[in-house]
Amino acid sequence: MTVAGTMKLGLYFGNDDVRVEEKPIPAIGPKEVLIRVATCGICGSDTMQWYREPAIQRMGGINTGHEIAGEIVEVGELVSQFQAGDRVIVVHHFPCLECPSCQDGNETACEAMREKHIEPGGFSQYIRVLEQCVARGLYRLPDSMTYEQGSFVEPLACVVRGMRKASPIAARTVLIIGSGLAGLLHIKLARFLGAQRIYAVDTNTRRLEAASRAGADEAIAATEKLPAADRVFVCTGSPKAAESALDCVHRGGHIVFFATDGPDQKLPINLTRFWTMQPTLNFSYGAAPRDMQEAIELLRAGQVCVDELVTHRFGINQIAEAFRIAANPRDSSLKVIIEPNRAEQLSRP
Repeated sequence: MTVAGTMKLGLYFGNDDVRVEEKPIPAIGPKEVLIRVATCGICGSDTMQWYREPAIQRMGGINTGHEIAGEIVEVGELVSQFQAGDRVIVVHHFPCLECPSCQDGNETACEAMREKHIEPGGFSQYIRVLEQCVARGLYRLPDSMTYEQGSFVEPLACVVRGMRKASPIAARTVLIIGSGLAGLLHIKLARFLGAQRIYAVDTNTRRLEAASRAGADEAIAATEKLPAADRVFVCTGSPKAAESALDCVHRGGHIVFFATDGPDQKLPINLTRFWTMQPTLNFSYGAAPRDMQEAIELLRAGQVCVDELVTHRFGINQIAEAFRIAANPRDSSLKVIIEPNRAEQLSRP
């Protein structure tokens, strides 16, 4: 059955200018599928206006939603591996798995990660999933998982990747700078992986309380002297946090820069000191297929629990307010979820 009519979607022109528009439901081709979006989380990168500005300049309003879970409602005539009614997690970009970066295990440095394979994006009631994404970007949502848990698969997969770059975590001391959503997922995963002691840092008292609940052994205000650790994860874009990490790593330890904020951000490094200390500095961006599979299993098995991290849920008509909260987090806000079809009636001709 062909799904026709119009749908609502959110278009981002800036953190203070997110508009709800109505457009036709995308028509799909013979090798494509149409998905009714159940949930889509707002990622920190969605609110990085400097990061999104080039696309805004090219296209006007953009739909950046990519933490997507939903139900397939229509499949193209040549699609055999999925059918209407399947519950899925959608990844909008993925590596080629063939280039030198991919063969080196550095899949998210692949040039193919710049390509988008859905239309328009997760902040809409329906999305068209293009042919390559049907083959490589759809993951079945286990029956035991909710759609909301499904929207955490991609962000947790990013954390899985970052922690792999600093493995092993077991029996190591871990310092996580930044206790927003990404930091809390790092804490939860580090606890599951057997970290010896976990330190969490933030400027926000409420977030430090959340870090303790998530499994941190010690929650420390960013204004205090920070401890040294074997593994240091920078989960905030603050330049000061990035500099602090350099002073907090043990000899031979690992620093992973998971977050950044602002174009051309630079970091002064004491090469002479590090020449003898020999720490490993790494950067982590995005998630590859192996990270996605691992994240699904962590959530399915209850090894990482995320339900308590959702603090706000909005329908598509409230997406502007949702972005205001996500871009300027209140004391109690952590994960903001958009439910595009919640309490919404699809408009049909």
